[in-house]
Amino acid sequence: MQFFIDNIFLVAAAFVSGALLVWPMVVRGSAARQVNTLGATQLMNAEDALLIDVRETTELSKGSVPLAEHIPLSTMDGQIDQVIKRTTSGKKTRPVILMCASGWRSAQLGKRFRKAGLEQVYSLDGGFDAWRQAGLPVSKHSPKA
Repeated sequence: MQFFIDNIFLVAAAFVSGALLVWPMVVRGSAARQVNTLGATQLMNAEDALLIDVRETTELSKGSVPLAEHIPLSTMDGQIDQVIKRTTSGKKTRPVILMCASGWRSAQLGKRFRKAGLEQVYSLDGGFDAWRQAGLPVSKHSPKA
């Protein structure tokens, strides 16, 4: 017991570092998987993934992804179930890729999709900014609504 008292800072540091190592495994099951632009285009081409742009309408002045469906994050609460129904047909579930400006909001929204029962939900790492920087197609007109 005296060892723990004498080395309280080392014990605390070991506990905190252990907790930080375990934390990603704890939250992994509830979060959307991250996918980069290459992985996203592969999912869209090979598995007909649905790309949903969750940026607000005012953010679309930077451009949009031509195949993306635009559903602003502010209106998503009432539409999660509808999106899940549209991506599920029989035993085959179509993957969903969520995209915001930088990837943070889409990752948070991905957690809500997972809680609602969608297994194949991804967040585009880096969001629209990464898409544009990768040189992938961007249009100046609004995405499909």
